[in-house]
Amino acid sequence: MDIEQIYHRQVDTVYRVAMMYLKNRPDAEDMTQQAFINLMNKPVAFESESHERAWLIVTVSNLCKNQLSHWYKKKRTDFEDVAPLLSSEDPQTDHVLEQVLNLPNEYKTIIYMYYYEGYSTREISQYLELNESTLRSRMQKARELLKLELEEVHE
Repeated sequence: MDIEQIYHRQVDTVYRVAMMYLKNRPDAEDMTQQAFINLMNKPVAFESESHERAWLIVTVSNLCKNQLSHWYKKKRTDFEDVAPLLSSEDPQTDHVLEQVLNLPNEYKTIIYMYYYEGYSTREISQYLELNESTLRSRMQKARELLKLELEEVHE
């Protein structure tokens, strides 16, 4: 396993996930670095690049959740601070992304992995160690929340 190659392939994805949770550059950079340190300290035999990316997404998500749970006062910035790092050329896509960033933590990773990284529900359930029906229920709830938010904005 060549950590340097994995780093170059996956660092942008890992950083985007960290930003999605922490919404500030210094903390996202720290969690990105920690995810790769975890990989160096606990080498994993990856089956594919997809498995490698999923492992890192789950790892950085867990690191971010731990970071958030230990803060006495949670830091939060506006979407405008995060948007340039995650944004696309399409304003509609950026608006949807803003709503995804506002989802509760238990839904963010699922939606990100499914819609932005292209993982199947079966793959996500394996990587997050969730029952597949639980995962689908959470995806449905996340979609409902997103729909409500998007409808409010358009009214």
